[in-house]
Amino acid sequence: MKKITVYSIFILLLLFGVFHCQKLDDRRIDEFVILTKTYSETITFLVNDTEKYEIVDVNCKLLGRINVDYHGKDTCYELKPCNSYVATVSIKALNVEEESIVNRTIYTSTEYSEPLLQDFFIEEYGKDQFKISWDNPKYHSCVSRYNIKWFTMDCRDDIDKDKRVKGISSIKTDSFSHKNVNIPIGYKQDPCRWSANLSDTITTYIISDLIACELYFVEIYINNATAPSIGPKSFNSHEIVPAISNISPTKINATEMGIYWNVSVKTKKCVEAYEIYVYGPLQRVEENQIIYWDKTIESNYVLKNLDACGLYKISVYAVSNNGSLGLPNEIILQTLEAQPTSVQAVKIIAETQALNISWSSPQFANLCIIGYRLTGWINKNSSSQRFDKQTNGTSLYINGLYACQSYTIQIIPTTSNFDGEPVSTEVETPAKVAMASNIQALAQYPNALELSAVDSNFDNKCETIIARFLCEESKPGNATYKVARQYVEGQVKGVTFKAFLAPLSPYTSYRCGIALFNVAGWSPAEETILWTLPFNPTPPEHLTLKSSTNISLQFEWSLPMYSNGNIKLYISYFQYIGPKYFVPSKCSFVTTEAIPRETASLQQTFQNLLAYTSYSIQVAAQNEYGVGHYSRPLVVETAPWISEPLEDLNTAVFGPYPTENQYQAHVMITWTIPCTTNGEINTFQLKFFGEREGGPNHTYTRTILPVYDSNGSVTYKETNLKPDFDYIVEITVAIKNVSYSSQPTSTRFKAPSAIPEKLDDQEVQNIAVDSFASHNPTKTAVVKFPIDMLNTNLGSITYVALLVSEKGCSPAPELRFDSLNSYESWPYVMSWNDAYANNNKNCIHQYQSTEVRWNPLNGLYSNESYITYIIGSRICAESLSEMCSNFSECITEKIYCNGPLKPATEYYVVFRFFTRSGYNDVALLEFATDSVFQLTLIIICICGCLLLSLCAGISYIWISKRLFWQKDSCHVIEDSLGDIAGKTFAIYYKTLTKAEKVIREYKELAFVATNLSYSASETASNKNRYTDIFPYDKNRVLLDVDDEGSDYINASFIDGYKIKKEYIASQGPKSETTMDFWRMILQYNVRIIVMLTQFQEGTNIKCHEYFPYNSNGVSVTIRRKTCFEYYDRSEMLITHDKYGLKRKIDHFFFKKWPDHGCPKDPAHLISFIRKIKSYRVSGYSPIVIHCSAGVGRTGTFIALDIIIQRLKYEFKINIYETVKKLRFQRMKMVQTLEQYTFLYESAFELVRHKIKNKLSEENKLNFSHKTGTTTNISISE
Repeated sequence: MKKITVYSIFILLLLFGVFHCQKLDDRRIDEFVILTKTYSETITFLVNDTEKYEIVDVNCKLLGRINVDYHGKDTCYELKPCNSYVATVSIKALNVEEESIVNRTIYTSTEYSEPLLQDFFIEEYGKDQFKISWDNPKYHSCVSRYNIKWFTMDCRDDIDKDKRVKGISSIKTDSFSHKNVNIPIGYKQDPCRWSANLSDTITTYIISDLIACELYFVEIYINNATAPSIGPKSFNSHEIVPAISNISPTKINATEMGIYWNVSVKTKKCVEAYEIYVYGPLQRVEENQIIYWDKTIESNYVLKNLDACGLYKISVYAVSNNGSLGLPNEIILQTLEAQPTSVQAVKIIAETQALNISWSSPQFANLCIIGYRLTGWINKNSSSQRFDKQTNGTSLYINGLYACQSYTIQIIPTTSNFDGEPVSTEVETPAKVAMASNIQALAQYPNALELSAVDSNFDNKCETIIARFLCEESKPGNATYKVARQYVEGQVKGVTFKAFLAPLSPYTSYRCGIALFNVAGWSPAEETILWTLPFNPTPPEHLTLKSSTNISLQFEWSLPMYSNGNIKLYISYFQYIGPKYFVPSKCSFVTTEAIPRETASLQQTFQNLLAYTSYSIQVAAQNEYGVGHYSRPLVVETAPWISEPLEDLNTAVFGPYPTENQYQAHVMITWTIPCTTNGEINTFQLKFFGEREGGPNHTYTRTILPVYDSNGSVTYKETNLKPDFDYIVEITVAIKNVSYSSQPTSTRFKAPSAIPEKLDDQEVQNIAVDSFASHNPTKTAVVKFPIDMLNTNLGSITYVALLVSEKGCSPAPELRFDSLNSYESWPYVMSWNDAYANNNKNCIHQYQSTEVRWNPLNGLYSNESYITYIIGSRICAESLSEMCSNFSECITEKIYCNGPLKPATEYYVVFRFFTRSGYNDVALLEFATDSVFQLTLIIICICGCLLLSLCAGISYIWISKRLFWQKDSCHVIEDSLGDIAGKTFAIYYKTLTKAEKVIREYKELAFVATNLSYSASETASNKNRYTDIFPYDKNRVLLDVDDEGSDYINASFIDGYKIKKEYIASQGPKSETTMDFWRMILQYNVRIIVMLTQFQEGTNIKCHEYFPYNSNGVSVTIRRKTCFEYYDRSEMLITHDKYGLKRKIDHFFFKKWPDHGCPKDPAHLISFIRKIKSYRVSGYSPIVIHCSAGVGRTGTFIALDIIIQRLKYEFKINIYETVKKLRFQRMKMVQTLEQYTFLYESAFELVRHKIKNKLSEENKLNFSHKTGTTTNISISE
C-alpha cells in the first residue's frame, strides 16, 4: 500500500513538472524534454535533443526533507530505494552566442530492492516473557511491515504446511515502542501457533503468555513474503510452579470422605506429583487437631477414620519437576452426624443460693452436640423449686436457689436429631448471711440519729441471731465524733429493728448501715447517707494576708474546721490600728472604730487604706443556724509607698574660718521628716547644684542614713562647698522597698567667699604705683592694676582697700587676713585724719586711703581692662565734726578720706582684698612722692610741649578739611572684621549692600579649625546621621559607658557669652540613638530642649520622632502642650525606673525654619530666644539645641543668642569672631551664606530697636529736667 501511494504522488508531480516546463518562455532556449532512468540507488537525467541542450548539474533531495543533498553532473548516486526525490536539473543551451543556463524541477522515485535480514536475537525479558530483536535489513527503506511467527514442538512437523496457511489476521500500526512491545499485533487461533504483524519502524517484539516447560520456535517474515526471511530459532519457556484448582468431594459419611481436583493446562507439563495435607477437626483447639500427610500421582484421594460431624481442612499441592511446591488449593468438608454417649466427669460446686455445674463432653459424637439440658428438684417426689435449663457449653451456673437446701440434678446431651444418655446426682447449698432492708431515719438531731430496719430476706433458710447498727463519717473529715454503733437481739423475719445512735457531730454526713449475724456470719451492711442537723459554725481557718499594696489589703481564709451547716456568708471586723512608721511627736493621727463587712467568698479586699499602716481583722462564719465565733485578730500592715516631702528645710552657712591657704566653710542643713513618711526611711538623698557666674557648675549628691530625734528633726553638715557659689539643695526621702523617692524639697543658700589669696610675684609685677604718673607727683600717686586680678576661684573680690604708711619711721606693715562676721562688718584701720591728727608731719602710720567698701569696678567702661586709683586726690577736713554731723555717720562710711601725701616721701602701700566673707593683705608695694622743685620744672616743660602740639594739631585739621571735605563721613568706619560699636552698626550694615563683603567674610570661615581631631566618631559611625558632620574630640559630650561599651553621641558642648558649656549642639536623634539622646538629657541635668527642624521635610527624614518614648526603663511623656504662631512649647516628664529619677523638661519647637534656609522675620527668632531664656532656671543646666545635623540652624541659633547677650552688656557686635569661635567648637556651625547673612539682618534688627528705645528714654529724661521733676529710669534690654 505504501508503494502504491509513493508511485501515485510521483506520477502527479512528474505531470506537473512537465506541464510547468512547457509553460516556460525563453527566447533563447527552445522547448526540450527531460527524461529519467531510475534504479534502486541511482537516477540518471537525459534531454531529448543533445545537440541543442546539455545537462550541466543535477541536485537531488528527498521529498519533504531539506538536509539530504545528492550531487552529480547528470546522475544522482547513493540514493535509497523505494523513496521519492525532488531533482533540480540545470540545462545549458548550446549554439547560442550568450551562455544561458535554465533550472528545471523534476519529481521522481527510486526502484524497489528486496530487503535482506541478516539475523535476529532472542533473550529473556521479565517474568514469562522473551524479547525478539533484530537490526534494520539492507534496503530497509523498502520494508513496509514485519511478520513474526512462533510455535511449539507439537506443531514442528507442520512447519511447511503452515507457511502456506492463509488468513493470518493483521493489524497495521504506525507507532510501536518498548512501552507496548508486549502487545501482539495479531494472533492465529491455534493451540500451538501464534503470529504478529509489526510496522517497518519496529525492530523488537515481546512474546508473552507462554506455556510453561515448553520448547518454542520463531520465524520472521518481511512484507508479504511467503517464506521466512530468517529462522527458525528456538527457546525454552520458563518453568512455572503448577497450581491446583477445583477440589471437589466424591463421597462422605460419619467417618470417611473422598476428593478429586484439576490442574491448569499451561502448567500441567511441569507437574511431577501431588501432596495432600489434612487438618482437623477444626472445631477442636489447635493442639487437639490431627495433621495428616500423603503423596500421590493421581488426581483423587480417600480420607478414613474421621470424627463424626468433624470439619476438616484439606490442602492439595502440585510438586513441579524441580521439586518445588506450587500454590495449594484448599477445601473444608464435614463428616455426617451420629448419636452421642453420656457426659463424663460431672462436677458440682455449691454456693449459698447457686450451683456451679460442669462436665466433660461424651466420648463419641461430641462434635455433633448442639446443647445440654439440665433439670433440678428439691426432692425427687416434689416439684417445688424445679428448674429446667438449656446450655451450649459444658458448664452452667444456676442461681436464685434457697440457702441451706438439698437439690437433685440431671444432665442430658442433645444433637440436632438425637438425645444422649442422661446422668443424675444430688447436692446441698451452704449457709448464707442474712440481708436487711434499707435503713431509715426515724428522727434526726444535731448530735444523734434514731434508725430502723427490717429483716426481709425470705430466700435464706438460715435463722438471724443478732443485728448491728453502725454510723460513721461518710468522707474523711474533721468531725469530732466519727463513729457510733448499737447491737439489737435477733427477731422473727419481717420484724423491724430499732436503734438510737449518739453522740454524733452536727451537720455531718454519716454512712449508716445495719448488719445481721447468722450461722454464715455477718452480712454486708445495708448503708445509706444521713445528715445530722446544723449547729453554730466554728471560726474560719487559716486567716492570712493574700496580697497587699500601699492602699489595699486582700485577705483570704479557708472554711471553718466545723462548718456545722451551709455557710451563707462571712462577717469581718476590720479596724485601723496606726502607722507602722515613725511619727514625729508633733504629729497626730485619728483612730477609727471597727468596720463590719459581709462577703460570700473566702476572700475580701479593703481599699483606700493608708500606706505602711497596721490594721487588724477578725472573721466569723454564718450558717442557717446562726453566727459562729470570731477568729483571733490578725494584725497586718499595708505596703510602704512614696513619702510626703520633708518639711521645715533650713540652712545655715558657717565660715570661712580664718585660714589663709585653705578654704574651710560648711553649711548646716536641718529639716523635719514629714508626718506621713508611708514607710521606714531608708536614706535621705541630697542633691547639690552649685553655680557661679563665669565658672563651671558644682553638682554632687549625698546619701545619708535616717538619724533623727523624737520630733523628727534631722541635722546634716556639708563641707564640700566652693567659695561664692550659689547652691540649690534638693532633698528627697527614699523609703525601704519603694522604687521612687519623694518629691524634692529645695532651698537656696550661698557659700561664703574664701579669704583672698596673696598675689604671686607675677601678679605683683602687674601692679603699678607711681607718683610721677599723676598730675601732682608731690602729693598724689597713681595706682593701676588689671581688672582680671579681681576674678578668683575663691570668690569675687567685692571691695579693695589701699592702706598707706610712711616708710623709714616705722617697720614694714604686717600683712593680715581674717574672716568677717557679717557682710556689713569692716576691720578697723586709721583714717587719714587719724594719721595726720594735730598736723602730724613726723611719721605717718598706716591709714586707709580708700573709702569704705570701695568697689573699683563701679564706673568702669566695658572696654577698660585696668583699674586706676589716685592716692591723695582729695582735701580732707581737719576734724570729725567737720566731716559728719552725727556720730552714727562717723562710724560708717564717712570717716575715711583720701587725703594728700607728703612730698619727697617714701611710702608703703598695702593692697587689701575683700570678699563677702573675709579679707587678706595680698600685696605690699613701695613708692615715693616727688619734691616740689622737680615738679615745677616738669610742669614748665609739659606746658611748652602742649602748646607746640596744639599749634600743629590746628594746622593739620585745617589742611585735612580742605583736602577731604567731599568724602562721605561714613567712611570713618573700618571695613574690617573687628568689633563694631552698637551705635555705629547701623551705618556699617548699610555698607554690606555690596554682597562681596559678606561673601569674603564667610569664605574665610572655611579655613577655620581644619586640623582638629574627631577620631572618636569613627568608632561609632552608625550613630552619625551624616558622613561629614562629627563632634571634635576636645569638647564632645561624653556619656556613661553603655552595655556596648560606647560613650559616644554626636553632640558638642558650646560655650556661651559668659557661661562655659552653656549649650549642647546635637544632631537630630536617629532611631538607634534615641536612647543615647535621653541618657544625655538625664546625665547632664538638661531642663530645656530646642528643636529647630521638622521630623520630615518633603521626602527626607530629618529627625526621628524621639518623643513620647518608653524603652529600657526610660519613659518620656507629654504632660501639656501649648501651640503658638511660630513655635510650640511642650512640658515633658522623663523618668528612669532603674535610678528612680523624675525630671520636668521644657521642649520648644520652632516651626518656621526651612532646612539650609532662614526664618522670614528675624524678630520671630529673637523673640523665640528671649522666651527660652526666660524659662531657664540656672546656669548649671545646659540647653540642648538640635536641628537635623546640629550645625546649620543650631549654629545660627547659638550665634544669635551670643550676639544678643554681648549687645546687652557691651553694646558691641562682631559676627565674624562669634561664628569663628563656634566653628572651633563644632564643624560647619552656621552652615550656609544665607544663614550668615541672616545674623547681620538680626543684629541690625536688634540695634535698630535698642537705639529707638534709648532715644525714647532720653526724651523722657529731658522732659523731666525741664519740668523740674525727678524720674527713676530703668534701662533694660
